[in-house]
Amino acid sequence: MVCDECNIKEATFHSLKIINGIKSEKHLCPSCQSKQASRVSAAKNLAQIFSSFNAISGAGGANVSIPKRELKSCKNCGIGITEVLKEGFLGCPDCYETFLEVLLPMIAKVQNGTAHKGKSPYAAKKKSSAELEIEHLKQEIKLAALEERYEDAAALQAKIKSLLEGGSK
Repeated sequence: MVCDECNIKEATFHSLKIINGIKSEKHLCPSCQSKQASRVSAAKNLAQIFSSFNAISGAGGANVSIPKRELKSCKNCGIGITEVLKEGFLGCPDCYETFLEVLLPMIAKVQNGTAHKGKSPYAAKKKSSAELEIEHLKQEIKLAALEERYEDAAALQAKIKSLLEGGSK
């Protein structure tokens, strides 16, 4: 049987999951299995990633202190960024927006970027490709601004403007 991931090598690892009566099988070769295992262990270590700023700074083992401007707490649930980083959990959905500046680089590192690369939900398919591109560019502008790459943000804004002008003709 061929590996479900690479479709090249012989599958030697087989798994069967039945969740709510839905059966799913996965057949993987040794290299794809090890990649998947490392992704799972990375997800389990999310609290460790939050607890150290090595994911952002690349510092070798030394914890980086949080600048005072980032010592804020969520207006909805009251959780502070230090508690989020220590526990590895957010208090409510508003925490994502409140702590975006700190969380976004960590999420980007853990997930190899911030753009969705998989299948789209049914509702998203109703949007045109130009609308989806504009939404993606707006997210990239936010990220560029957070990283203080203002020239890149301006170039992305120009792309959005050209897409909007092209769509209105």
